[in-house]
Amino acid sequence: MADESTSIAVVSDGHVPINRPSSKISSVFLFGLIVVLLAFAGIGGWAATAPMASAVPAAAILAVKGERKQVQHYEGGIVDKVLVEEGETVREGQLLVLLNDIQVSATASRLRNQIDLHVAQKARLIAERDSLSSIVFPEELASRVNEASVKEIMESERQQFAARRESLNGQINILKQRISQLEDQIEGHRIQRKSRFDQLKIFDLELVGLRELYRKGHYPRNEILARERAMARLKGEAGSDDAQIARAQNGVGEAKSQIISLRQRFREDVVARYQDIQAAASDLRQRLAVAEDVLARIEVKAPQSGIVQNLKVHTSGGVVRAGQLLMEIAPQDKELIVEAQVSPNDIDNIQVGQEAEVRLVALNMLLTPSVMAKVISVSGDRLVDAVTGVGYFLIRAEISETETEKLGDVTLSAGMPADVLIKTGERTALAYLLKPLTDSLARGMNEK
Repeated sequence: MADESTSIAVVSDGHVPINRPSSKISSVFLFGLIVVLLAFAGIGGWAATAPMASAVPAAAILAVKGERKQVQHYEGGIVDKVLVEEGETVREGQLLVLLNDIQVSATASRLRNQIDLHVAQKARLIAERDSLSSIVFPEELASRVNEASVKEIMESERQQFAARRESLNGQINILKQRISQLEDQIEGHRIQRKSRFDQLKIFDLELVGLRELYRKGHYPRNEILARERAMARLKGEAGSDDAQIARAQNGVGEAKSQIISLRQRFREDVVARYQDIQAAASDLRQRLAVAEDVLARIEVKAPQSGIVQNLKVHTSGGVVRAGQLLMEIAPQDKELIVEAQVSPNDIDNIQVGQEAEVRLVALNMLLTPSVMAKVISVSGDRLVDAVTGVGYFLIRAEISETETEKLGDVTLSAGMPADVLIKTGERTALAYLLKPLTDSLARGMNEK
C-alpha cells in the first residue's frame, strides 16, 4: 500500500488525476501539420510570386555577318573535279568545281559544223542566184580553210555548185540545140519558098507567051493546062513552106520560153533554199549560244572572295542536280554573328532585341565563359532543312565587342557550333509547372 501511495498523487480536493498519453501525440501531429502547411504555403507563395527567367534553347553556328553567296549550277551535270575544301579561302573568279564537258562540247562542236555548212551553202546559193562563175566564200570560212572540216565543206559546196550549174546548162543547151535545129528548118523552108515563088514568076511569064500562041493556034491547050497545074502545085508547096516556117517559129518561141522558165525556176529554188538556210542558221546560232553558255558554266567559279562553307560536293563522278547548292562563299574579314534554328513551336516568344546566352560547344566549357548576344533578325517565314526536312525559323544574334573580349585569346571562326538560350522574359515557377496542364486544357476545350 505504501508503494501505491507513492505512485498516485492526491490533490487537495481529494480527486485523483487521470493519466492520458495520447494527448502528447496529438500535439506533435498538430505541430507537424502546421509546419507542413506553412512550408507548402511558403513554397506556393514563392512559386506564385517569385520570378524565373524563361528561355528558348536552340542549336546554332557562328556565321559571317553579311550575305553569303550560294554557288549553284543551273543545268547540273557530272562532277569532274572538286578544287576546294571546306573552310578554304578563295578569291573572286577562282575555279571551284569543274563539271564533265564531253556531252556539251560534242553538242557545241556539232552545231558549229552545221553553222559552217549553212554559211558555205549560203555562199553557193548567192553565186547561183547572181550567176557567178565561182563561189565567193565569206571571211569566216576562208580564214579557216586549213581546218579539215571547213576545207571539206567548201570543197563539197564547190562540187555541188558545179554539178547544179552543169545540170542547168545541160537543160538549157538541149533547148538551144532545139532552137538551132528549128531555125535551120525555118531557113530551109524560106529558101524553098523563095525558089517556088521564083519558079511561079517564070511560069507566069511563060504562060503569057504560050497563051498568045494558043490563041493563034500554034500551041496545044493541054500544055497550057499542064503549066497552070504546075503553078498551082508550086503555090501549094509555097503555102506548106509558110506553115512549116510558122510551126518552127512557134517551136523556137516555146524553147526560148522554156529556157527562161528553167532559169526562173532555178532562181526561185535558190531563193527559197536561201531563206530556209537563213532561218535554220539563225536557229543554229541560238542553239550554239545556249550550248556555249552551258559550256562556259562547266567551270564553276567563286562569285566573290571569301571562305568556302557548307560544301556539298566532294568527289569526282558525282551527279549534280539542276539548281543544286554546291557550296556557299562567306565574305572574309567580316564580323561574326550567331545563326540559330528555332522550333516553330517557340517562335511566338522570340522578338528582335531579346538577349541570348551563347555557349561555344567546340571549346572547353569549363575554361570558356558564355557570352551574351542580342537578337537582330527573325526570319519572316518558316524554313525547311533540305536534308532532314525539319522546319525551323532562322534567328540571327550579334555578339558585342565587349562580350567578345571575355573570350580572351580564343579565335572565333565561321562554322563553329554553339548552344543558344534566347531569353524570352520572366514567369513564376507555378506558371512554369502548370503550363503543360493549361496547354492540355486549352487543346481539350478546342476539341469538338
